[in-house]
Order: sequence, then C-alpha cells, then structure tokens
Amino acid sequence: MSRNVKTVLLVSVLFGGATGIYEFVLPYYLDERGLSYQNMGTVFAVAAAGMLLLRVLMGRLADLWGRKPFYGLSLGGSAVAMWLTPLSGSVVGQTLLKTLREAMFLTRETLHPVVLYEEGQRRFLDFMGKTRGMEFAFQAAGVLLAGRLLQAGLGTGGNLLVAGSLMAVGSVGFWGGYRERERKDTALPTATRARDLFSFDMHRNLKIVTVSFFIFNIGMWTSHSFIMPLFFTEKFGASRYAVSWVLMLHRLTAVVPLMLIGRLHLRHLKAAYMLAWVMEGLILSGSALIPTFHAAAAVWLLHDVVGAGIWIPVQNLIIQNYTRPERRALELGKIQAYGGIGTIIGPWLAGVLSGHFGVSAPFLVGGFFMTAAGLSLAPLRLDHTPTEAEAHPT
Repeated sequence: MSRNVKTVLLVSVLFGGATGIYEFVLPYYLDERGLSYQNMGTVFAVAAAGMLLLRVLMGRLADLWGRKPFYGLSLGGSAVAMWLTPLSGSVVGQTLLKTLREAMFLTRETLHPVVLYEEGQRRFLDFMGKTRGMEFAFQAAGVLLAGRLLQAGLGTGGNLLVAGSLMAVGSVGFWGGYRERERKDTALPTATRARDLFSFDMHRNLKIVTVSFFIFNIGMWTSHSFIMPLFFTEKFGASRYAVSWVLMLHRLTAVVPLMLIGRLHLRHLKAAYMLAWVMEGLILSGSALIPTFHAAAAVWLLHDVVGAGIWIPVQNLIIQNYTRPERRALELGKIQAYGGIGTIIGPWLAGVLSGHFGVSAPFLVGGFFMTAAGLSLAPLRLDHTPTEAEAHPT
C-alpha cells in the first residue's frame, strides 16, 4: 500500500468519524430549532441542488490542475461548514451551510475513487473496499460517540463542533501526507465550451449507470435524509441514544463486505450490481411495514449488508473502467451530478410523504425506487473492455 493510499485511508477514518456525528446530530439540531419536516426537506433538497453544477466544474478543474488541491479543499470546506452550523437556526442559514457542506462532501466523493484508481487499477476494488470500509466503521463510531455526548449533556451544537474539528485534522493530514502523482494521460486544453462540460458525451454504459443512479438516489434520499433517525424516534418512541446504536450498527453492517470485496474476485459485476440495489430496496420497504422497534430495526439493518457493501465498489469500478483517462474526474462529476438530481427530489419527497402520510412512508416509497433502479441496470454490457471507439464516442 503506497503512501498516498495510506494517507487517503487515514483521511477516510477521520472523515467517517466526523460524518457519523454530523449526519446523526443535524436532524435533531434542526428539530430543536423548530423546523418542520417540510422545512427540513427544503434544506436538504436545496442543498443538493446547489452543488450539482459544482461537481462537474470541480471534476473538470481536477483533470486540469490535479487532484490534491480540490480533495484538500473539500475537507477544509467541510470543516468550516460544520463549525458554522450551530450558529444559525433559520431555514435560510441552514440551507446555505448545508449547501456548502454538500458541495465539499460531494467534491470528495468525486475525487476519492479517482485518486485510488490512479494509484493502482488492479487493486482498485481492494483499495476502495478498505477505505470505504474504514470510513463506514468510523461513521459508526461517530454516531455512537454523538449519542454518548448527547447523553452526557454536550448538546447538538457541541457535537457539530467536534465533527468540524475531526474534519479539520483530516484536512491537515491530507495536505501533509498526499503527494500528487504525475499522470500519464494528457489534460485537455483549458479552453472548453460549456456545451462540452455539461454534455452527455460518454460511453453507453455510463449513460445507463447515470439514469439508474438518478432513480436510486431518489429512493436513497427519500429514506436516508433527515427522516432516517426521526423514523425510529417518532414511530416507536425510541430515545436518541437507542437510535444512535441503530445507526451505529447501520454503518457497521457495510464494513465486512467492503473490507472483503477485493478478495471475492467478482466475475459478474452486472449481476452483483443489480442484485444489491434490488435487495436493498426490498428490505427498506419491508422495514416500514413492521410495527415494533426491535424487529423493524433488525430488518432495516440488513439493507447495507447486501446493498452498499457490494454496490459502492462495484459501481465505482464500472465507472472508472469506462471513463476516459484525460477526462476521468469530469465524467465522474457528470455522472454524480446528473444522477445526483435524485438527491434533490428525495429529501423533498421525504418531507411531503412524512408530513401527509407519516414517517413510515419515506422508507416504503424509497425502497420502491431503489428496487426500480436495480432493474433499470439490465441494459448494461460489461462483457468486454471498451474499445478506443467506444471510449471516445462521437
């Protein structure tokens, strides 16, 4: 494992801890400030919309100027957003801060698989699995730590400051430890038309992944946005500390498959990809129909065992295999931006559904969308390495 991969692994640990605290605490913080479900949905939806174009631009600039400046910026910017979040309780203020955090968070999401793929294509699944596995493990630790700190009286605002501090340490560690490699591909000229930046000019498989990812993100963010901890609190009357244990286990369930994915030598990527999304969707919808806390939580926790632990590295490998080297970050940014439109619809839909039909509705509907996304991957053709003509469509 190279120095750069070790640095990214360390950053993933700190990033995971900070993210676990932030994502667990933020819905409770907004609830304390008196925001309704629909207002929370608005904050999350507008934040998702605000970062879409930025993902494409950041990917393009990273292709031209290198990966390190923008990966490092994403960590520092996330720290600032987390530190400032406890200073505002208004819908407008929280929307702006959530937008900043999402922009930085998703810039890292774009560049993380790129830097790992360029460190070693043959070991990409292993690198991706290990870094994501450690990230998820420490997200679990972050959730549990936040639950403990809330129980000890620190409060939601104090937890957000702790999250920002962890992210800041990760930013410093990345700037000091990561060494930009000279890339073998040739960057495109700096003069690029807006039409080229936002066109859908990419391999056929990537277009299919983008459309399916859009559908999947609607389901993911309908069930995994602000409503996720509130579902257990509001429906079953569970304490925040009890919910922190559920969400801690939620992150841990993906760790084992992620850590082992590099050893599985998957030969049928398409089948694994489709099955992971379909099973995840069915389990999520099923958990919404169960009337007791422990049974619902137990079923719900299965969704990442067969879901995210498989599809995250598989999806990223497929994308990296079919992107053009000199436009890798740009094309990945496009996929995540266009597919990310679903992250705007999802939180808004969660607010509407929970406000009109109860907190179970987002889980039920979100699962349907995930299942549909898995089925929509059927046209993928992964039986060969892309030819020069396929990799550079006209």
